[in-house]
Parts: sequence; structure tokens; C-alpha cells
Amino acid sequence: MDLIRVRHSLHEIPEIGFKEFKTQSYIMSLLDRLHVPYEKVSDTGILARWKKSDGPFTLFRADMDALPVFEETGVEFKSKHEGFMHACGHDVHMTILIGLIERVVVANLKRNLLFLFQPAEEADGGAYPMIKAGALQGVDGAFGAHLWGSLQEGVVAIKYGAMMASPDNFKITVKGLGGHGSAPQLAIDPILIASQIVVSLQTIVSRKVSPLESCVITVGKIHGGTAPNIIPEEVILEGTLRTLNNDVRSVVPNQMKELVETLAKSYGGSAKFEYLPGYPVLVNDDRMTEVTHNALKGFLKEEQIKIIEKPDMGGEDFAYIAQTVPSNFMYVGIMKDKPISHHHPDFHFDDENLKLLSESLVRSAIAFLEKN
Repeated sequence: MDLIRVRHSLHEIPEIGFKEFKTQSYIMSLLDRLHVPYEKVSDTGILARWKKSDGPFTLFRADMDALPVFEETGVEFKSKHEGFMHACGHDVHMTILIGLIERVVVANLKRNLLFLFQPAEEADGGAYPMIKAGALQGVDGAFGAHLWGSLQEGVVAIKYGAMMASPDNFKITVKGLGGHGSAPQLAIDPILIASQIVVSLQTIVSRKVSPLESCVITVGKIHGGTAPNIIPEEVILEGTLRTLNNDVRSVVPNQMKELVETLAKSYGGSAKFEYLPGYPVLVNDDRMTEVTHNALKGFLKEEQIKIIEKPDMGGEDFAYIAQTVPSNFMYVGIMKDKPISHHHPDFHFDDENLKLLSESLVRSAIAFLEKN
């Protein structure tokens, strides 16, 4: 099978989370060609099953969804769905799984493997409903990988332990008393209150969380007001909370809520704090990571293997899988001269990188299966 053509075909039909119907149909057509049984899970997800015994399964996962981005790459296989784009590499992740399945079929591998094509990684966490539907039943190990734009091409990066943060969100609704901008003494200004909240939230990071722990609070959206001379009734703040420790994650939202409500009240207004939990922290199993590490040593030079020392504060819903079964998640570099920005309209890279991503997963799986 021409995997580059598969990747290009997927790139042309980007779809956002839980709307990956054309993508699902195309993947199923390829599985039909390979005569590999599969089932639909969570509307647009797919679980392909290669069963050769009564033993456990080893799972591989690829995310399917694209982003609401207008593509500006200029490549011949650019998006045919205007306003949407595979700007994060999920088209490659799916392609690699198809390639792995083809290799398994050709070799008639006498092992049990599951191939999970998962919707909605970018926003809604499509792994979780698939797990609830039983996708991980009988699985004793899982592997995942992601192309990485800040990692040099030809390099594979692995991380023992916590690798990516829990990407939680929050929404704060500040209520005041509207009035004319020329008479602020007759109003309760929610913009002033919201401004104090934005600044004060950072005292939680600096004074409530241990300096030895990681915590990020970012307000990324502020909405309020209709005119320069009107004090509005309401301001809405939205942001993200990132942590790498479940204890910190469980405590900080309560601290935020208390600060927000108390501060708003002190100015005569009120505030409602809503905590919107996202994925858990992505934690690699040490044994699985060691398996991958040893497998990479078998075909890569020492300088091509990077051991990540510090985790990334980005989020990844492979974390749901990793907290359920022993797992390893790795990065495969695509950067040439300068970093490649994910989620950017000009996100593109050399198709040759498919080979390294594929081989890294295959070698890891073989090493795990031989060990078990």
C-alpha cells in the first residue's frame, strides 16, 4: 500500500472532533482491503482487531481529528474542506497505523493486536468514551506516538514518568452594576474586578503551590463591555489550568474559586467560578518506556535518542489510556532548520518522517511482545 498516498488522502479530508465521518469511512475502506475485522466505537472511532490466540492484546492508538484552521501550506494535497486542516500530524498517525496493520497481515503475526483510531483528541477527549465502551478490555500494554515540531528530524524522544500536563479549563463570570463611564461611583465595575482577578490568580502559582511543583494558570479570553463610555454589568474570563501532579490538580481549583469569589465580593460585586476538567496527566509506565528505549537502541544511533528530562505543559488524551493500562508515548521529530509550529496554517513537513515513526512503533511492539 502506498502510505504516502494514504497520508495525502487523509490530509485532504480534515474533520473536527466527533465529525470524522469521511475519515472513518476512508479508514474502514482500507481495513476492508486488508481483510482486518473492525468495529465502530463512539460514532466516529474505529477499533480494528487482530486476534490469533486467547491471550491479551497489545494496543496501538492514532488520533483522527483535525483543526478549524485555514490551510496555507500550498501543497498539492492541501485540504479540500475549507476552514479545516490537519495541522497537528494526526493524518500521519492514522497512516502509520494502517502501515502497521499491513505489516501484521503480510507477516501473519501470531500475536493479538488492537488498533484504535480515536476521534476528538484536540478538544473533547475521544479516548475516554472509547475506553468506557470497552476498548481496553484484555489489553496488557499500549503504545502511542506524536510527530513533534520542536524536535530535530531523525530524533525520537522518550520520557520516563510524567510527560504531559492535565489541560483543565475554567470560566469565571464576574457580575457588577452597570453605569455610565463618567460616574463610576454609581456603578460596580466588573472590568476592574476582572482585572484584579487576572493578576491575583498568579499569586496561587507563586504562593500556594510549592516551587518544586509545576502549575500554570493562564487567562486566555476576556469578554465584556459594549462601548468605551459604559460600565458593563458582566465580564467573562476563560482560561486554562495546567498541572503535573494530581494532588496539586485537586487543590488549586478550590483555591481559585475562593480567591475569585472573595475578591469580587470585596469590590461589591460577585463572581461564579466554573472548573472544567480536561485530560489527566500523561504518565508513561517506566517498564514500557524501558522497552521502547531498548528497542530504539537497536536501530538508532545514540544521538538520535533523546531522554526528556522535563515534562511538557501541553495536554494529550492518550493519558486516559496510560492511566488504565501500562503505556508508552513518544515524540518523533520533524524539525529541519527551525521549529515547526503545530496548529499553524503552514504546518507541513517531509513525508519521509513516516518511516521513522513507523519503525519506532514496530520495534517497540516487537520488543514488548518478545518480553511478554
